[in-house]
Amino acid sequence: MSFTTFETTRAMRVLRGPGAMGGIGAELDRLGAARAFVLTGRSVATRTPLLERLKAGLGARFAGVHPEIGAHTPMPELVAAMAAAREAGADAVISLGGGSVVDAGKIASACLALGIADAQGLRDYLAAQDGRPIPGMPVQVAVPTTASAAEFTKGAGVLDPEAVHKRSLRNPAIVPDVVVMDPEVVAHTPPFLWLSSAIRSVDHAVEALGGAQANAYTDALADGALRLLFAALPRCHADHGDIAAIGDVQQATWLAGNACTGAQTGLSHGIGYLLGANFGVPHGVCSCITLPHVMAWNGTAGGKADAVLRRVSGLDGPGHGAVDALIRGLDLPRRVRDAVEVTEDQVTGLSAKAMALPHVPINPRVPQDEAELTALLAQMY
Repeated sequence: MSFTTFETTRAMRVLRGPGAMGGIGAELDRLGAARAFVLTGRSVATRTPLLERLKAGLGARFAGVHPEIGAHTPMPELVAAMAAAREAGADAVISLGGGSVVDAGKIASACLALGIADAQGLRDYLAAQDGRPIPGMPVQVAVPTTASAAEFTKGAGVLDPEAVHKRSLRNPAIVPDVVVMDPEVVAHTPPFLWLSSAIRSVDHAVEALGGAQANAYTDALADGALRLLFAALPRCHADHGDIAAIGDVQQATWLAGNACTGAQTGLSHGIGYLLGANFGVPHGVCSCITLPHVMAWNGTAGGKADAVLRRVSGLDGPGHGAVDALIRGLDLPRRVRDAVEVTEDQVTGLSAKAMALPHVPINPRVPQDEAELTALLAQMY
């Protein structure tokens, strides 16, 4: 008898709805944490009232802040944040921001527990891909301001500038203890960022449907996520202050994040990591570019998603058409050249790195050689 092993993410507590950020202090008390260190980005810290609102809610529990986490979680900034949190004696880490900030909180929490203090120690740990439990981790709270769903996955990425390469950690232990889905927080997120990050969740759901470990559980999560996303995103586009629509997208990220964590992702995610690491394209914009093209290239091999997408979009034809129409309707970029100033040769020059991606052998259609990926990247350009 043959069998497979499936691993869900560990249990977490989710606070959802307007005003949910105000419940963080009580959660820290419940979990016995007294010194909360905040990770965030410069825009959130300086252009919104969110950090000050969070500090006021924490009161004496606030132990410090590192407001310098940039896109794709650059390793130098992450190491600096770890040092500051350790110096502050933090027993809780709160991530306030998008996927890069949440990833920083996940990796920093692991490093604080493991005594990792510098870039080389972090590189060594990531290379080992140690998925064992991590005793003594600080309490971890994620307050996402985008729809990337990093708070619901057991993976996290960090950009190593020396190698121009994004390294990753996959361990169920790094999933946050508490996730705060507050639509009032998102009201301060620029509309373009919110909408593009939500396409990342579309990417999560679609690739979960074709994932190597897909099953009835992950299929149901992905189906529900796409239903919510296709209904709510046009409403968000029409009115960025639509709290109900924001809440629906947040719930969709929850479903999609758990779906892809269990089912695994494919080439759209993998190539997106390359575009981010090499050209600085944000996560969500990467998915706007890669997902329709990878779906079209997969063809009938990725056909499970087609039926779901036809149903949730109301459009006939292959699923990549429905995704492309959604992206067009949200006025988001669809080509690399629309997002960043690079040449076609620079983009197609990533084909060797793309062929080495761990996503290649588990993609619904497996490229046979580098030339196939060169052609795919040329279409994305």
